[in-house]
Amino acid sequence: MKTINYIKPIKTELEKELHKASILYMTIGSNSAESPRYLNFGDYDKETETLTIRSTQRIGISFTIPVKYEKYIFGDSLYEFWGQFKKFRTKFLQENYPTIEIY
Repeated sequence: MKTINYIKPIKTELEKELHKASILYMTIGSNSAESPRYLNFGDYDKETETLTIRSTQRIGISFTIPVKYEKYIFGDSLYEFWGQFKKFRTKFLQENYPTIEIY
């Protein structure tokens, strides 16, 4: 079975939002729980076709992006999406914000 690249269609938006989250954390973050390393799949709203990525550690740290690929986000593919997002997020932080701990 062919693996679908869930990140590619939304890569630009993810990078933009991860840059914002990383800069905010480096500028005013008060503890490691606010780190972008804790960003994870939050929700997918079918009505508005938006994907929410949110922190698993802090309420209120999140971002949304438009996604019209609901069949890739929900159901059996959620686990695959999360695995790809985690790799993408980790590599992004390593390459762009090496002072932010990734593990």
